Amino acid sequence: MPLTYSTPTATGGAAPITVTCTPATGAMFPSGASTVTCTAVDGAGRSATCGFSVSVNAIPRLSRTRFLTFGDSLTEGKISLTLTSLVDSPAHSYPAKLLRLLTDRYTGQTLTVINEGLGGERADESFSRLARAISQHRPEAVLLMHGVNDLNGTHDGRVQLAADAMEELVKEVRNRGGVAFAATLPPLGPGGKAGCPECVQPYNNLVRRMAAAKGATLVDVHAAWGGRAGLMGADGIHPTEAGYEVIATAFFEAIRRTLESPAQKR
Repeated sequence: MPLTYSTPTATGGAAPITVTCTPATGAMFPSGASTVTCTAVDGAGRSATCGFSVSVNAIPRLSRTRFLTFGDSLTEGKISLTLTSLVDSPAHSYPAKLLRLLTDRYTGQTLTVINEGLGGERADESFSRLARAISQHRPEAVLLMHGVNDLNGTHDGRVQLAADAMEELVKEVRNRGGVAFAATLPPLGPGGKAGCPECVQPYNNLVRRMAAAKGATLVDVHAAWGGRAGLMGADGIHPTEAGYEVIATAFFEAIRRTLESPAQKR
């Protein structure tokens, strides 16, 4: 938008006095710092000059505004109060927290974050559901965090099979023309429901390599966890509200790095 300002008032000198400024009031100013220079000329031909600084902060924008979050109960937003008690908490889910982070920063855009988390689902059985969700919601970007239930199984090769499933999900998103984000899993445990905490690190390593190879943006939730206490719930699988905040922030920073457009003139 154009920037308007009041023309400085000249004192002294012989009438008439003419004041001109460059850039003129109403002109478009680039983002960053600019200087306005004003010159006064009186009736005797004498002149005086002054100036002032203008700072313009551009409102950031995203190149994609419609997001689909896809995964299991860690996306759905369940919280474990005890080892065996789960509570649905959509307001504290990472997609809900992510939407608040996005709308706080990108105030000039309408943003949508759709939660397609399904508790109890394995990544290797979610392919058709992802295809249906993309067809229904038409997202521009899909945020994938899946595989906890695959790792908690007992089948041989579960780490590789879970990583292969994530790769198929990434390929589906990219084949549909969307931007894919692939997240590592947070540390599992302690807690009796975390069947294979030791599977997380090798699984995450495979996800990191897959994301780089398949053109997905990596969201390293495990690294963002940083070994802090109080982020994992009683069952060792479902994060606390603070844990979901960490996940949301990790996705937010990845979106910001990947999709934020260069500053525009205002």
